[in-house]
Amino acid sequence: MSELYQIEEYIRRRDHTDYIMPLWLPFLPLLLIIGSTFWLIIIMDFYERHEYYNHRYLMDVYNGMVELYLLVIIIIALIGVIINVYVVYKWVWRRNEHFKRQKLLFNAIKEFLRKKGFDVGKLELICMEIDVEENEKNPVLWALVQFIPYVGSILLIYVYHFLNKDFYRHEVRENNYLSALSEILSDFYYVRYNNIPDRSTILYFVLSLVTFGIFGLYWVYTLTKDPNNHFLEHKRWEDFLLNTLKRI
Repeated sequence: MSELYQIEEYIRRRDHTDYIMPLWLPFLPLLLIIGSTFWLIIIMDFYERHEYYNHRYLMDVYNGMVELYLLVIIIIALIGVIINVYVVYKWVWRRNEHFKRQKLLFNAIKEFLRKKGFDVGKLELICMEIDVEENEKNPVLWALVQFIPYVGSILLIYVYHFLNKDFYRHEVRENNYLSALSEILSDFYYVRYNNIPDRSTILYFVLSLVTFGIFGLYWVYTLTKDPNNHFLEHKRWEDFLLNTLKRI
């Protein structure tokens, strides 16, 4: 199998590995809770408006609605837990799959250029750094650690930490690789439109505490948005690079 064919194959795999998560998905459990709370307010308002009648029928209806509400709350809570586990799982899963795909892609590009007679010393060093730094993390384990008594919340914060940091460092290495490529290939030049910022875990944690969790919603948003933007950037430079390599 030729290196160019391998490069094309690794690029095609992005439809599977580079999962673009809907920005609303991590907030769906919260939206369900808000919706169910709104329903409770309607029930309470109904009871207060008709309480003065002291009618047995109305009381039976009210009690029945309360029981139904409690059942719905239990179901919503279970659905919320499942969605939350799924979201964390997919965050870590797509991190692993994207990192593995890019590692294979970068090595294939390096070998292709080596056989074409180019000096790939810089690319070799970056690929070696990627091999050392970008290790796989178990998505099932990290999706479930949040339920460990007493320390689950802390471990979930650690998940937020390594997801932010891993993608930031990953993108730095990628930029170094693309910069080295532009030195080798005169026809290849890439400018990134959306850079992942180096987000401070300590700052984000403190802000989440002082805002009683409100800033934490933004933190969750970044965990979804940053990789999404990174994957969209990949579509731009990968297609451009592939066309450049085909002309060699």
